[in-house]
Amino acid sequence: MKRHTALTSTYVNEFDTHGTLTAQSLSKAHRDPLRRVGRGVLVAIGIALCIMPDAGSSNMSNIEMTPKQYAYYSLNDLKEYKCLASLYGKESAWNYNAYNASSGATGIPQGKSIYLLTATPREQVQWGIDYNLNRYGSMCGAWAHWLRYGWH
Repeated sequence: MKRHTALTSTYVNEFDTHGTLTAQSLSKAHRDPLRRVGRGVLVAIGIALCIMPDAGSSNMSNIEMTPKQYAYYSLNDLKEYKCLASLYGKESAWNYNAYNASSGATGIPQGKSIYLLTATPREQVQWGIDYNLNRYGSMCGAWAHWLRYGWH
């Protein structure tokens, strides 16, 4: 018990002799600049939210994303995304201009729809997700089919 008391006393006295503890107490003069900085940060955040109307919204049309980012966001499931990424990596290497002359398949999902000829990369990804869900039930179902047959 005496050793603990001695260590505590030395520790506290050491801080007190250097004035460290007393310098940490904020007087009104020290608090006012901190409050002004805090208000400034809040004002800046408020202005940024007004300038960027889509911040925090679910409106995805104005947010820039790569096709891979869009796919991940749309699926919201890492396992399903990995299956889709593997599938599209093999089918088109995520190239929205990809074209397979032998099958007539086009775009990122390598579909045979005329729609894919003029669709944006994001629209191609969404078309492919919808197609895989309707035909295979999931992205992993489509990937499993591709692994077995070499096409989907």
